[in-house]
Amino acid sequence: MRGRVLIVDDDPFTRAMLGSVVQGLGFEVTGSAGTFAEALTLARQSPAQVALIDLDLGEGPTGIDLAHGLRRSQPDLGVVFLSTYVEPRLLGSVPQLPSGAIYLTKQEVAETAVLGDALTSAVTAGAGGEWSSEGDSRLVGLSDSQIEVMRLIAAGYSNAEIARRLVIEEASVEKAVMRLIRQLDIKATRQENQRVLIAQAYSALSGARFVRRD
Repeated sequence: MRGRVLIVDDDPFTRAMLGSVVQGLGFEVTGSAGTFAEALTLARQSPAQVALIDLDLGEGPTGIDLAHGLRRSQPDLGVVFLSTYVEPRLLGSVPQLPSGAIYLTKQEVAETAVLGDALTSAVTAGAGGEWSSEGDSRLVGLSDSQIEVMRLIAAGYSNAEIARRLVIEEASVEKAVMRLIRQLDIKATRQENQRVLIAQAYSALSGARFVRRD
């Protein structure tokens, strides 16, 4: 076996599929969890060398929260995130990725060898690994607050509500919206609303089933 892997994803079908793929790549699956609490329990019962975690675990703690929780009891654990989000910031105000964590989008692993290489790297380097994902060029240059404005627009908040949540002036939200329109190359027509197009862009970049409103 090339290493021991804990799989965490809130979708049962995805967990089963990943289990088959990971085993087919020559790794041992030590457990398969759908929730934060279940993953912590499985990690204690059958320690793995790598945790393969979905970034978005639905309502409640995120995959990043889980990774930090797992690292507290197993500091050298390798972590591979596999997500529809092209960048973690799209999920909202979340902690930084754990040191040495590998971040892959599900689009990047169309070739299973990419996932195999990431898991192998995580097994070998543990918490000290280095791996970079290219991300999406449309998000380059956008600040954390601008990306958060995009997420909140997609969640249905007005500019005034966004300003209250972020404790900024409404004029600052309007500037962020204009920056998003330019950066995402949004061209609205009389039939298309700019805010709707921003929400659609968020959906395309995140692949999220729902937008967190926390």
